[in-house]
Amino acid sequence: MTYALASLVGLTLLLCGSVAALADLARERQPRLRPQGGQALTGALWIVQAADDRWFVNGEPVSRGRLPGLLASQPASTEIRFLPAGTLPLGQVSRSLAQLRAISPLPVVLALPGKGP
Repeated sequence: MTYALASLVGLTLLLCGSVAALADLARERQPRLRPQGGQALTGALWIVQAADDRWFVNGEPVSRGRLPGLLASQPASTEIRFLPAGTLPLGQVSRSLAQLRAISPLPVVLALPGKGP
């Protein structure tokens, strides 16, 4: 009886762990839309660069060519924050930040991605 109970408990734990891991594997990987630290998206323009060189502005995909127009149309009170993907090499992050600062009439602040929980 003890062997059967231990086997049943082990099988139950294995099944529960598999179901929990399946949800994480099935979820599509996208940039984090909400910054960490409780910072709100209001009053800020969040520019996210994904690892495959896709760009997002406040969660909406945009082409690199549309970025200068979007940055130029922002009011002077807007905070522009650049959030690169955590897997981008430092050199690429530096080049992208320099390009954004060159085309933006407003200051661009680097928001480093945090480690997940």
